[in-house]
Amino acid sequence: MNSIAFGRFGSALCRRSVVRHGMNDALQYHTPHAIVFKPLRGMSSNTSQGFFLVFADPGDNVAEVEFNDWYENEHIPLRVEISSFKSWDRWAQADGQKPRYAATYDLETPDALDKPDYASLAQTRSQREKDILSKVGCVDRRVYEAYTSPIPAPTPSQKKPGIVVFNSMSLTADKEEEFHRWYHEEHIPMLAKCPGWIRSRRFVLKSWDRTGQEGSKDRTEPPKFLAVHEWESDAVFQTEEYKQSVSTEWMVKVLEGVVNKERRVFKFLRAWQRG
Repeated sequence: MNSIAFGRFGSALCRRSVVRHGMNDALQYHTPHAIVFKPLRGMSSNTSQGFFLVFADPGDNVAEVEFNDWYENEHIPLRVEISSFKSWDRWAQADGQKPRYAATYDLETPDALDKPDYASLAQTRSQREKDILSKVGCVDRRVYEAYTSPIPAPTPSQKKPGIVVFNSMSLTADKEEEFHRWYHEEHIPMLAKCPGWIRSRRFVLKSWDRTGQEGSKDRTEPPKFLAVHEWESDAVFQTEEYKQSVSTEWMVKVLEGVVNKERRVFKFLRAWQRG
């Protein structure tokens, strides 16, 4: 097994376990609403090819107030200065599930966490961070590579998402090709017609790591494919357009091949900017 550098989440917490997946070339489809899915190769230099998703929960031994103060005033600000990190957002659960928090980072490339400026954080972490990480309930880190790159409509919404849905699935090998066709030809185009839709992105899992008092006990591999859907609010889930988008015959057929799935819904907390 290969290991990846997770900066301040050092190996002192528990032994790392990493799984790597192969990368398929992205298919090319043209969909309504001017969303064009281009192949991963040849993407422009200003497109983030990596995505870092972290689910975290303070657990029973770290006060939630202390956990949030550390995360927002120490942990994330250190990553704002790393050039290969392109965005920094934090979220709180909106589905009643655990872990209760999430952080998302757009990365220049999926190997951004292997670079010295990020890896060095493990050697310079504060005593406060060491104490919190030794007691925290769960830190579930997942690194992804972009599967397709959506080009937004000529006048994309400038609104920040109020809600994000992380929808992950693994399928039997014989169903993957149709799964991608369904996603690009039907599912995302239907989501794009729903009121409050901002954008949808897709990724492939490259590596993962889970630590913490509860987290280290769960060695279940995350699903292979991730879709990140951003919405203005959760009101969309009650609309007829949305209900139709998640109840088509093609969807039912494709999902027969699902062997592992996970759906999480979070509400926006805060974003950081560099400079």
